[in-house]
Amino acid sequence: MSDLRFNRTKTRGQRIYLDAFERSQRKFGDQRYTGFVKCKLVHGKGYSLVIPDQIYSEIGGELSWIQPLFFAGSVISRFDHGDVCDLAVDISHGNLLKLRFETSDLVSRLKDGSFLYRCSILAPKFLHRYTTGAARLENDRPLIELFHHTKAEFKKSILEGQHFRTSAWNIQGNKKCTNIAFLYMTSLPKIDDVTDLQQIAMSNFGKMGFRLDTNYTDTPDLILDVYRESTNNRTHSIEAWVYADDLAPQPCFRHLPPSEPGYHEVVSPFIHRIPSRPGGIVSIQGGRLRPEEIMPLNHAVVGDATTISGLGAPYDEEHTSELLKTEQIAEPCDVMSFWMEHPNMNHYDGKNIETLAFENS
Repeated sequence: MSDLRFNRTKTRGQRIYLDAFERSQRKFGDQRYTGFVKCKLVHGKGYSLVIPDQIYSEIGGELSWIQPLFFAGSVISRFDHGDVCDLAVDISHGNLLKLRFETSDLVSRLKDGSFLYRCSILAPKFLHRYTTGAARLENDRPLIELFHHTKAEFKKSILEGQHFRTSAWNIQGNKKCTNIAFLYMTSLPKIDDVTDLQQIAMSNFGKMGFRLDTNYTDTPDLILDVYRESTNNRTHSIEAWVYADDLAPQPCFRHLPPSEPGYHEVVSPFIHRIPSRPGGIVSIQGGRLRPEEIMPLNHAVVGDATTISGLGAPYDEEHTSELLKTEQIAEPCDVMSFWMEHPNMNHYDGKNIETLAFENS
């Protein structure tokens, strides 16, 4: 049995998340939809690309959001009628979405350096079955529905106080940040299986394994120590609306298969974090989360999936050789016009960013 929303199946009572799509699993289609894409222009060492943070589909009068899982390099073109961007994005169960948007499709500039565009979506049929969750637009600012899973007594305390306290822990759960804290949320409505824990970077035995791009076996090349947890401590859920531009950028793996185009994979795609000052709180107001003080992150860790250190980098968050740095684009430019005016340049060096600092580092 397949769970189309969250990229997983259930066989003989065992829940299995899909971590890669073989060619036979990928689904292509020519059904045309309209929607939105929240995206930003980022720069790595020696390359630039447009990252899709979320995709929003309008089907039957309802707005839903879709979590990108893998994405290829973006293509920006200039035509007589204006600049155009094409993105290819893999979502749940290997469905390939082809997005196209133009400068004239710009809806809003968001405070995290991203842009919201109206876009066309070329996809397989029944796209609504693969949407991740509910979404809405308020004054051209997108919100998505997310969840926080905890114990009964903690849920009671959070709802009575109408706020969350942020956490200093990194994604791996083994180091405390000193300059930024996070509220951890997830798009998974329940955590009731040990494989769900792994999707939020936890494990019932405190270990997670990872394979290099060149490893086609089931034997991991790297085993990370992660936060040891039980589903018994995640039995009660709080759902809330979260402004998408309050969320920290999600880390990525960069895959460089031999003789094939490179692509990026979103790491732990069902984890979403709101960055705050250390010790900060996030209030619940009318079902929406309102951070006391956002600490904007203008970068994301990218791990080279051909190296052992690269496999661990997105979880460790400290020992990394590469970042994706967000371009802060000023008006009147947008993603496409900025790139057309500053193409194929070194936009990586010289950008001042605040990376995470850790205790005893």
